[in-house]
Amino acid sequence: MPYYPLSQIKPNLYTNGGEYALSTTKENYIGYYYEVSNGKKYTGKTPQDGQNILLIYSLNITNDSPPLPENLNDSFISITYYNSPISYLKILPNGQVEETIYPLDTKINSKQYSSTNPIISRIIPPQFKPLPTVKDYSLGVFQRFFCKKNNENIYFETDSDSHAKLSQRNSGIAFDLYSSLPTLWYLKGDKEKIYQANKGLIRLIEQNQKWHGFSQFFKEDYLKYYQSSDVSNLYTSGGEFKTQSGQDYVGFYHIHNGTIPMVGKIHTNNPHEVLIPIPKPIVQQKTQNNLSTISNIPTYSTPTEGGGSYGGGGGSY
Repeated sequence: MPYYPLSQIKPNLYTNGGEYALSTTKENYIGYYYEVSNGKKYTGKTPQDGQNILLIYSLNITNDSPPLPENLNDSFISITYYNSPISYLKILPNGQVEETIYPLDTKINSKQYSSTNPIISRIIPPQFKPLPTVKDYSLGVFQRFFCKKNNENIYFETDSDSHAKLSQRNSGIAFDLYSSLPTLWYLKGDKEKIYQANKGLIRLIEQNQKWHGFSQFFKEDYLKYYQSSDVSNLYTSGGEFKTQSGQDYVGFYHIHNGTIPMVGKIHTNNPHEVLIPIPKPIVQQKTQNNLSTISNIPTYSTPTEGGGSYGGGGGSY
């Protein structure tokens, strides 16, 4: 089983039975389990607790189960229940696919049906919570992938593999029911500019793709995964910066928000002077994936800064 950091694990969950079964024996499971970021569930309170067997959703036989499609022997049927809604597919005489989908919590009739026709099996794109890597933070940007249900304004985040399958109209995923798009997401730099850049990218998708209400999905959290870029205890012997009065600066300084040189070893809440860099040739950097580094953050609105000194702006710095 792959390694998951603590931030991607929900430990100490409990089921009284009837919800999940052991993937190894298909027996009903009662007890503790934990869930990882891709939605999969395993036995045990944590990954360190026991054997950690993958759990699957139980199928319960009940009298109130929804009816199965008619003419089963003339249909291509798929009952998909591992971590996805239940999906019935039927091939019509004109070659089109008719589909009936029931939610995960629907109780269905799990009786076995025989058919000489092949089985089509496909999944609903899973929800996914990404975690930027050290390399992503080094670049200052990474990619996120979002899904929309085609006939409703329902949005969720998914993974790159599911996005690729949807884009390729892969038969193993419900590409006719869901659409997906990638977007860049900036991670560090000037806090206000990062906020405006990420917000601007989401608004562009909302407007250009007509994903109505997409921006509301984020609840103004356009600084998600943001990392402060302060660098402290730096020293210059001169020739690099000048003060607001134009004097060559010699002494300790720090870099605030990854871009703003300021007087002093560290950033504090007390007002202190912003240093002016002495111009030097700048070389633009590009990543192998053609993603811009943080020096190329798009500007959707220019924040107003007052004067040549900064206060601390609270405890976030």
